[in-house]
Amino acid sequence: MALSIALALALALLLAGHHLSQLAAKRHQQHLGELQGALLQRAIDLLHSLQKHRGLGAQQDLHSTSQRNALARHLDQLWLNWPGPSLQLAPLQEDWPRLRRNPADFAAHCQVIDGLLEVITLLETRLYQAGNLHVQGVTHACHGLENLARLRGLSVRAANYSQCPQGLKEQIQKLCLALEQSPATPPLQKVLKRLEDELIDSREVRLAPQECFALLTPLIDECAQRLRGPLHTPLKD
Repeated sequence: MALSIALALALALLLAGHHLSQLAAKRHQQHLGELQGALLQRAIDLLHSLQKHRGLGAQQDLHSTSQRNALARHLDQLWLNWPGPSLQLAPLQEDWPRLRRNPADFAAHCQVIDGLLEVITLLETRLYQAGNLHVQGVTHACHGLENLARLRGLSVRAANYSQCPQGLKEQIQKLCLALEQSPATPPLQKVLKRLEDELIDSREVRLAPQECFALLTPLIDECAQRLRGPLHTPLKD
């Protein structure tokens, strides 16, 4: 009798321990999913802000400099406590001080942005595999956003010359072709046509850097806003 009771108690304790272990594992996965979902939104905010910081980097007028300084302070906050290593992600926050000091370094901005795109790809994969189907396509949309933003940055730089340099011209034309095949909306087609007529193929550049920035920024902001929409869907437990 005593042996039966002892066995029953042992079995009950074993089952209770197993249940508690499963509950702890479920809570851990839920917490991890919430953390990765929040980080995905944060990575997209960083992407959008870094793209803008890069676009403002080649502009030296007072208004652009003021905008860039305000944006740099915002990026300081976004990079704060970046949980890269804890989630096996690249420690990209280490590169930000260099970009802050050298806002005109286009290539360095592109390098960090490419790193962010890799982080976004990884987070999308993890969340999708956990059953969060609404995140599918986020990486693809972010690459489309980067094509637009990179076109803005290159166009701003080209507009600092009297005639578009051949190297910049080739990069801009490549991006324009990719955007035209996306497919392009009527507002985007209009912008691309204006860049072609007044910047790329014009014997003399007829767009100021600030005009190039203002021309593309509304399209970029609209694209970023559409991208964020689905991410507000609650995550799976």
